[in-house]
Amino acid sequence: MDPKAVQKMTLEGMRQFLRMTFDTLGSFQEQMEKMWRTFLEQSGEMQKEGEKMLAEWLENLRKGREELMRNLEDGLRRLEELLGE
Repeated sequence: MDPKAVQKMTLEGMRQFLRMTFDTLGSFQEQMEKMWRTFLEQSGEMQKEGEKMLAEWLENLRKGREELMRNLEDGLRRLEELLGE
C-alpha cells in the first residue's frame, strides 16, 4: 500500500475516534445533567443554589470539551499539513 494512503487512513481513523468519543461524552453529560436536575427538584431549599452551581459547572464542562475538541482538530490538521496531505 501507498504510505500516504496509510497515513491518510490513520489520520481519518483518529479523527473518527475523537468525534465518537466526544459524542459519547456529550451524551453522558446530558444524562448526568438530567439526573442532577431531578435530584435538585426534590431537594427543596437547596434547589436555587444547587441549580446555579450546576449551571455554572455544566457550562464549564461544555466549554472545556469544545475547546479540547478544537485543539485536537487543529493538531490533526497541522499533522496533515506536515505529512503533505
